[in-house]
Amino acid sequence: MSAVTRRHVVLASTVFAAILAATSASALNTSQSTAALTLEDRTAIAEAVAGIGLYADLREWNQVKSYFADRVTTDYTSLFGGEVATSDRDALIAQWQDLLPGFDATQHLITNIVVEGAGNDAVARSHVRATHWIDTRFWTVGASYLHRLVRTPEGWRVSAISIRRLYEEGNRAVLAAAADRVNAEEN
Repeated sequence: MSAVTRRHVVLASTVFAAILAATSASALNTSQSTAALTLEDRTAIAEAVAGIGLYADLREWNQVKSYFADRVTTDYTSLFGGEVATSDRDALIAQWQDLLPGFDATQHLITNIVVEGAGNDAVARSHVRATHWIDTRFWTVGASYLHRLVRTPEGWRVSAISIRRLYEEGNRAVLAAAADRVNAEEN
């Protein structure tokens, strides 16, 4: 084999190896973004969905915050009308802090969590029965939730919540009474 032929073989081998490496890396990156969710992923996602309700009921706001992405879209239109809103997580939690402490107790029972997704995106669907009490008065809403989650370096975080009302029981007026209680404590 001549020196020129050898150089061509080496050059061709180097080019082939580079193409193979680039193709393999590209295929690997694609498979990571569409990889099926692991059991650990599904557990972390279900914990985030349930944890938001639990820790909001316990008024442990830093725990609630730990489950949210920096920006959160909320769709409460089936409950309250209005429009879908996007805000930073601190603003969302501040809204909850302006209402939930006005109740004697709240309880968000989140069940039947089903997780779907791949890669860095997931959706969790569930049922919620949320009851809000002041003395003997209460308002309960039964609904289905849809949580959208993204994988971050810190773990799975909720980026969107949508609630679809199925039924209500009790008196919705306790919402205004709870807000009045919080305002009275602040003044």
